[in-house]
Amino acid sequence: TVAERYAAKSILLGSFFFLRGAGGRSTITRLIPTLAYQLSNSLPATEPLIRDVIRGEPAITRQSLKHQFKTLIVEPMLAARKTTRSRKTKYLVIVIDALDECDDKDLMREFIEVVIGAFQENNQLPFRVVVTSTVEEHIRQKLETPAARSVTHCLSLQDFDARSDIDKFFRVCFSNIYGENHRVMQNVSLPWPSKSDLNALVKKSDGLFIVAATLMNFIRGESGLPQEKLQRALSAETGLDTMYAQVFSRVAYDPNFHRVIGTIVLLRASLSITFLGELLQLQTAHIVQTLLGTQSIMMIPEGDDQPIQSFHTSLGDFLTVESRSAKFFINPPIRHLFITVDCLVAMAMRPSGGIVYSGGQKYGCLNWCYHLHQGFVEARDNSFDLLSKTSLTNHLKDFASQSHHLWVNTLIHTGWQIGMRDLNSALLILKQFPQCPPDLLLVLEDIKTKTELVCVLLW
Repeated sequence: TVAERYAAKSILLGSFFFLRGAGGRSTITRLIPTLAYQLSNSLPATEPLIRDVIRGEPAITRQSLKHQFKTLIVEPMLAARKTTRSRKTKYLVIVIDALDECDDKDLMREFIEVVIGAFQENNQLPFRVVVTSTVEEHIRQKLETPAARSVTHCLSLQDFDARSDIDKFFRVCFSNIYGENHRVMQNVSLPWPSKSDLNALVKKSDGLFIVAATLMNFIRGESGLPQEKLQRALSAETGLDTMYAQVFSRVAYDPNFHRVIGTIVLLRASLSITFLGELLQLQTAHIVQTLLGTQSIMMIPEGDDQPIQSFHTSLGDFLTVESRSAKFFINPPIRHLFITVDCLVAMAMRPSGGIVYSGGQKYGCLNWCYHLHQGFVEARDNSFDLLSKTSLTNHLKDFASQSHHLWVNTLIHTGWQIGMRDLNSALLILKQFPQCPPDLLLVLEDIKTKTELVCVLLW
């Protein structure tokens, strides 16, 4: 749309739209030659200059990207400066879409450097370059350098509220669908869809056009009645699994992947990189390293003191259903029990006086009972098989023998009833299973009794 609008104003020099799996559009090889050809058509004064370059260097497309960009784009444009100055608009525009869809990551890094370098060398270039991309690490690194920041202007779409646009998109699409399928939709009452259904779809899209477009592709598909598929779309997440699997497939293997991603997905409340590192006993650099490459589906903050979040709640659904996520599956019961262990370990690393100094400790104090409860609820009859895969029982025994001042002080200042309610819920679940180890019940009952007594005395 942006490229079309520039073209309508006669200020579009050229455009290139990367698309993964589309042959020449998924590699960088044809990018500059394509732009040079379009440039020769947009500005006829550059055509003989570009033709002379190609005649003088028949193998120029095999030269470095820097040389190609300089001789096929920059120099012809500068030579045709008089032509561009005669126009009413100060700048002409090149549009390059979806840098992340290019498979040549190293060459894409180089291309970004080349463009940035060209504008640093000459801030009077008579054109501008508009690029779009999801936040892939190899692209982010190049666009966030001091040199890049000096010549670029970034627009973060995650800060833009797209709900009204998505609502309009849905209305136009549904109007077209109804018109095209009137024969099989004669009995469908108008307005279709209803206002409540339309609002539900907008909410389900969560500000992401990828979700909205996927939903519409499903509803307008060839098989099935649109009105019936609308109801199925309202009750299920559709179309995002492929995108999620693709992103995780491209992430470099990291031994902390399941631990870090699984914890983020199952946390009761979002944590900053710093607090997550404290909870997991990992350096913040290791947390960031694990998350590199997932920026298109997860919000990785620039600062370590800001929360990590997924762009869409369906990511958690995808990762916690094995039939959908396959090798990326996060096992909720066992991960909850591992998080319980992490909470207990973080709480044990406390300063004297029972004062909470870290966000990881605070999270552990408030939520270890919750994760314990969730682990057993979601595992059901397999709960105690999972205990052998964790050191939870030993950590609970250690916790029972320790001072509870840190835990109780934190609960008192934030609402101790919630923590005790979670512990009571976990005990109720455990008592329902005959195979529950007796010593585990004794440990938890001991913790409950001591804690209730201390809370009453302090309260």
